[in-house]
Amino acid sequence: MKRDPRVKLIYILLLTTLAILAKDVIYISAIVLVTIIVNICLGTNILRAIKRISFYVSFIVFITLVQSLTVKGGTPLIYIGDFVFVSTTGIIFALEFLLRMLVIILSGIIATSTDGREMADGMQKMGVPYEFVFMSGIALRFFPIFSDEFRARLNAITMRGINIKKLPFRKKIRLYGYLMSPTISGCVLRSEQLSISVEARGFRALQHRTMYRELKMGLYDWLFLAVGIVFGAGFLFVNYYIGSFIPIL
Repeated sequence: MKRDPRVKLIYILLLTTLAILAKDVIYISAIVLVTIIVNICLGTNILRAIKRISFYVSFIVFITLVQSLTVKGGTPLIYIGDFVFVSTTGIIFALEFLLRMLVIILSGIIATSTDGREMADGMQKMGVPYEFVFMSGIALRFFPIFSDEFRARLNAITMRGINIKKLPFRKKIRLYGYLMSPTISGCVLRSEQLSISVEARGFRALQHRTMYRELKMGLYDWLFLAVGIVFGAGFLFVNYYIGSFIPIL
């Protein structure tokens, strides 16, 4: 379903904001469900998009596990003597973090259903300065570039006869740390090349830019937007006036 990019931008902002304001796991789970429904309505391929960012997803899961082990309080679940490994509060906080990150990822997938130029035009129509729009678009494109740089260095290590999968966990983490410096250096080099290319093409030579494509909101765009606003208002009402369903144990 093709919708105006401004509607998608508002949905992205709405869903991520509600995920931050949500008080407990039940509320955040409801936002995750709504975000999935919005992606389905817009025709995005959720599984394909998640596979492309599988490295970041695994990193988020790792942080979630660490958080479940470090946050203490509530009823101990796994413990030895007085030392508590996992507690109910740690599990709840870890689930909240995981679900919030899932909302952010799924909201970002909404943007993939529209061409980057149309999203930039939509942001300009909403009053965002063009320089900021251009910078945001370039930043989003650098995520796959960072992934490519990192994988290229992993492949270089593999070609030297090092089987990363068989390394102990501590050595694997240390190896990833060593790879971050050349990976970031490669991204900085690409950004400098991009800067030279943009300046050579006269970026910011004129204060006012003209647009070839004009965006117009249709009836279904307004209806889709109205549904989102009603949902957001209803969610905030329930979230703040009814309160949390799951107390911090």
